Amino acid sequence: MSRTDRAERDRKYFDERLKVAAEAGRKDARRYASDWWDRLHSDELTAENVRMEGFFEHITGYQYQVELWTELIEALSVSWDAVATWHEQVAKAERNATPTGGGMGNPVADARRYLWRDANEKFAQYAADRFRRVR
Repeated sequence: MSRTDRAERDRKYFDERLKVAAEAGRKDARRYASDWWDRLHSDELTAENVRMEGFFEHITGYQYQVELWTELIEALSVSWDAVATWHEQVAKAERNATPTGGGMGNPVADARRYLWRDANEKFAQYAADRFRRVR
């Protein structure tokens, strides 16, 4: 086997490992959202506990993270360079996590924007960590 063939084989293997890591990230985000959803339907839960523990915020945040992992998986499926694609998605999430000024004046829209930024920040952290573990 030539050096070029070996390098190509190694690159493909690494690309596959990155795709598996992205799938695992999405699976974890789905599992966390599902766990919070199941806790939300607990018999002993009260409306006050739901507000105090931020159930909807957690569920929505994880749903946003699932979207980000799905976007990464889709980008990896059409990419020629999985490493560059992974880093581009992390950089994009880091940019999206940066606050962009004041509120919109609508409490619901502001809350969604905050949760979206928070999900992007967590996704960037988790994706960078998963990338390091694949290396």
